[in-house]
Amino acid sequence: MNRYSTAIHWFRRDLRLSDNTALHHAVESSAEVVPVYIQSEWTGDHAWTGPARQAFLCGSLDSLARNLEHIGGRLLFRRGAAREVLENLIRETRAEAIFFNLDPDPYGREVEGQIRQLCQSFGISCHGYEDAVLHGAGEVLTGSGQPYKVYTPYSKNWFSMPKPEPLPAVKRLNTPAGLKSGPLPILKDWGLSWSGTLLREPGEKAARARLKAAMEKVVSRYAERRNDPAADATSHLGADLRYGTISVREVFHRAEVAKRMVASEAERRSVFTFQKQLAWREFFMAILHHYPEVLETDFNPEWRGLAWDDPGAEDRFERWKDGRTGFPIVDAGMRQLR
Repeated sequence: MNRYSTAIHWFRRDLRLSDNTALHHAVESSAEVVPVYIQSEWTGDHAWTGPARQAFLCGSLDSLARNLEHIGGRLLFRRGAAREVLENLIRETRAEAIFFNLDPDPYGREVEGQIRQLCQSFGISCHGYEDAVLHGAGEVLTGSGQPYKVYTPYSKNWFSMPKPEPLPAVKRLNTPAGLKSGPLPILKDWGLSWSGTLLREPGEKAARARLKAAMEKVVSRYAERRNDPAADATSHLGADLRYGTISVREVFHRAEVAKRMVASEAERRSVFTFQKQLAWREFFMAILHHYPEVLETDFNPEWRGLAWDDPGAEDRFERWKDGRTGFPIVDAGMRQLR
């Protein structure tokens, strides 16, 4: 028997059906699930993103919408403040619960607090899950219960902890009929234009293909080749982990399988080097969680207030951002990021 007649799943950084913690629990406990993605209302240049990144998001949302339709569901797309959109959706659907995966950044946590208050005001359940990381920021702490500030002891503790197993993919989802949805976003919805071409195909299917290729062709020599810019020697999974078109649990456990399959101890160490990048990722997410001031100032207090009195510094900074320093390897990297 289902616990809820209707529940809302709020998609955020989890644009997939496989090993999606909140979506899995929403489907398991609800007769009907309303999947929704909410686009914020900013337009124009934004310090935290750019056209290439938003183009990857658009493609991943299109892929998610098609995947949901394939299993009987429907992705709703709405624009506005998350609290306002979800309040309207609760009224429209008479939802009894909201499910979502937690966002590691401070702004995302602030919005989550608003949604918890919203659910409380309606008297409905609110379920948030750690999904973007293997271990939440509050799990990996020193012996005295304090957050780590140095990677090496953090990583030793992180690797000593049992890792959660991936959840099965959602195979069937029932979405109520008749709910309004806007069209999926395109770049001009954010006031952006771009003539470039994405280096990686967006979406869950493409992410899984990249993971398979990385395990078969990259990780066994990752330690020796990852810093060679001329070699295609990295996983190319960064954007997938950012938008959740693949789960970090699946990446870690597929690497565990790869360690058992390789022929030599050197290759096993190489796969472990790859896994350490996942620990680095979560270390910096933990720093951001415990010390959100790093968004505005230096983590090391000794560097705060450092004066930049070179009159040409601002121009050089802009040329660095645009890939126009005159140093080819630096400029190529910046242009690729853009």
